Amino acid sequence: MKGKEKMTKKEQKSEWLIISSDGSIVKADNFSWQHNDHDLKIFYEYENSGTREASQPPEHVKMMKDLSLVDYEPAADSGNFRWLPKGFMIKDLMEKYVSKIVRNYGGMQIETPIMYDLKHPHLSSYLKRFPARQYQLLSGLKKYFLRFAACFGQYLVMHDMQISYSQLPLKLYEMTRYSFRREQTGELAGLRRLRVFTMPDMHTLCEDVEQAKNEFYQQYLLSKKWMNDLGVKHVMAIRVVDDFFEKNKDFILKIVKDFGHPVLIEKWEKRFFYFILKFEFNVVDSQHKAAALSTVQIDVENTERFEITYINREGKRQHPLLLHASISGSIDRNLYAILEQQARGLPKKEIPVLPYWLSPVQLRLLPVSEKHVDFCLKLSSNLSCQVRLEIDDRNETLSQKIRQAELNWTPFVIVVGDKESKDNAFSVRERGVTSQKIMDIDKLKKMFVSTQCDRPFEQINWPILLSKQPHFR
Repeated sequence: MKGKEKMTKKEQKSEWLIISSDGSIVKADNFSWQHNDHDLKIFYEYENSGTREASQPPEHVKMMKDLSLVDYEPAADSGNFRWLPKGFMIKDLMEKYVSKIVRNYGGMQIETPIMYDLKHPHLSSYLKRFPARQYQLLSGLKKYFLRFAACFGQYLVMHDMQISYSQLPLKLYEMTRYSFRREQTGELAGLRRLRVFTMPDMHTLCEDVEQAKNEFYQQYLLSKKWMNDLGVKHVMAIRVVDDFFEKNKDFILKIVKDFGHPVLIEKWEKRFFYFILKFEFNVVDSQHKAAALSTVQIDVENTERFEITYINREGKRQHPLLLHASISGSIDRNLYAILEQQARGLPKKEIPVLPYWLSPVQLRLLPVSEKHVDFCLKLSSNLSCQVRLEIDDRNETLSQKIRQAELNWTPFVIVVGDKESKDNAFSVRERGVTSQKIMDIDKLKKMFVSTQCDRPFEQINWPILLSKQPHFR
């Protein structure tokens, strides 16, 4: 579970610090904020005194609707969404990529149920710490709850495993496409905070603190790669218990130095949570609210609660340490982060874009007239393994077609007329770039493959001709 347990305000005794890559540590209120620290300052103010309630819909809501990606579902509970074909393409690509990252790291992928017995002996005490988050239901006369994370499903699997110290660190991973949290109505805000979401969850069992720290750092690096591939500006927070902080300052500074920017530290006198150390990558949106994406935590509580043990080097049973990690954070919230970053750029006249590998349509072919459509179809069959493309075959002017491609944030556009059909050389318009490049088919393929890099690729699963596509709004 990645959230905070419910505590009274009186119990929340934490100190806010800023640690810089040179090792200096100052109280956040005394930090000399620089221009490059703008988002970190906003994030600190939000964490220290802000509210999660939203009086107006955030900017990404209009964007996700205008691009026909995601929309509200009036027939469902608030905070549940319908993912339309192009939005689902983005979601599916992110799921595939983060799963690939985790599997390459050694995460063993499993799947666990979405509902659990309210009176299960291992779950009852755990649930008391999160009483407000549960959706409950009846099956016959028995009460169940819908999971609000994959944690306890993986805990129960780990409880039933036979584990030796020689098998540690041990990693289980699940792409939890359905996690349910009964968030307060006033806090629901598009894809920033919702009631059902997709969360890639990995849990790592570790022999001791040193092994846990090593895995923590490796998982931080995986999260860093994810955020770089996402292309979203972010800040880092580290939440830590005072005793662990004092004993492991060098380790924490190692992370901060690698991050290369000042980091917000929330330091606790005593442990109120299940974790002793946690890092988060957070994004700041157009409403100056913040949301966490990637996170890793060192848990010192739940292996004992769920009776998870391993055989140590002396042949005795021992409770391991447990790392929680979501390399990407909520998949839904990642799309929120991408769109909100584009919304923040609009007042500065920045052209909104999606990461190329996540663009539902990466190339649009614009036939000058009806007679050029067949050539575009032949060209598409030659390129479809390298790029997701559509053909605007509608009875519209060329300027209208170009305008529509711009409104759809299409990364690349090629106009196809008599000259292009004859010469097999194409003038490529790249979004946000004024100059155009002339390329033949081979150069086009190389460019698309290079731009895609090692990220997952899927072909479109909707009609390639715009005249055949349904309108969802």
